[in-house]
Amino acid sequence: MSETLVRELFIHRFGVDPTVVGVAPGRINLIGEHTDYNDGFVFPAAIDKVTYIAASITDGPSQLFSEQVGEGEGFDSASVVPGKLNSWSKYPAGMAWALREFGQLPNLNVVVTSTVPRSGGVSSSAALEMAFGVVWNKLAHLGLTNVRLAQLGQKCENGFVGVNSGIMDQMASAMGKDGMAMFLDTRSLEIEYAPIPRGLSAVLCDTNKPRALTDSAYNERRSQCEVASSILGVPSLREGTMALLEAMKGELDDVTYRRARHVITEDDRCVAFKQALGASDLPEIGRLMKGSHDSLRDDYEVSCMELDVMAESAQGAPGCVGARMTGAGFGGSCVALVHSDQVDEFVNETLSQYEKRAGRTGAAMTCGFVEGARILGG
Repeated sequence: MSETLVRELFIHRFGVDPTVVGVAPGRINLIGEHTDYNDGFVFPAAIDKVTYIAASITDGPSQLFSEQVGEGEGFDSASVVPGKLNSWSKYPAGMAWALREFGQLPNLNVVVTSTVPRSGGVSSSAALEMAFGVVWNKLAHLGLTNVRLAQLGQKCENGFVGVNSGIMDQMASAMGKDGMAMFLDTRSLEIEYAPIPRGLSAVLCDTNKPRALTDSAYNERRSQCEVASSILGVPSLREGTMALLEAMKGELDDVTYRRARHVITEDDRCVAFKQALGASDLPEIGRLMKGSHDSLRDDYEVSCMELDVMAESAQGAPGCVGARMTGAGFGGSCVALVHSDQVDEFVNETLSQYEKRAGRTGAAMTCGFVEGARILGG
């Protein structure tokens, strides 16, 4: 898939050349799950599974077509409001809603094509938001930075789509760097870029069970974290410690206690992972990734049988340094760090064991780390 292909699709659809082509990547998260909306730490990377959009200004309304999922609902960029759209168009419409405070937005004719797996836990929605963000930023001459576009992508998710997500997905898609993962402080938005140790590859192991964490369940967990931070007397669980949590344990019900324990220990694991990565301490990397998965399964309760079996199959496969679920949960994918010269053997064994134990055929792909959202033409 390439810029040339999306241009050809646009010409076939609308009969003219597009004015611009934007691209934005999906992401994996090596560690630090469900911490971003608690002002915590995350360790994502933009991956070489990307969304392209070709666009030109039209008199309106905006017309959208996806090669993968078909027609989107049309909308007026200057007036669309939350609650009016039910298709995949809600993501670009939400970006228009968030962006238009910065200038007058034109309506667009758009063709979308993507290699980002949908419902695979690699944030196809953020890739779509950031691709539209850079295109409108270009065509409306808004002059916004990619960090600001990421913040507006989160606003789109929270205020238009209705999911109280954090900012990790949009920041990873917007701010990726070639060959690098990013240690992101979601409170300050400071980024430290870091390569994975030489000789390791990142492999995404897809359960082929579509992610089923509902918006209501996601929002419920965020609410539980807010309750916990209020009882602990801290602005967010970022400021929480295990010592404080244990001292206040009697004030929290069991579920709220375990939600807070996941977030606090996951922040600690993320910081330790940065240190282990820098030291190429492979046993520690594996221990931290397993600890993350176990905590997501037991304390945050966002795993499922398929994710557990995939993670366990990967952890026991040749060449695996560490593996864990990645993404919001209840389906989607696991991420593994694997010795590069054993990737084929790792994939064969992992998928074989997964199919035997889960009764479902999985898939795997090696992920390169790439640049973030940008304009390719115009």
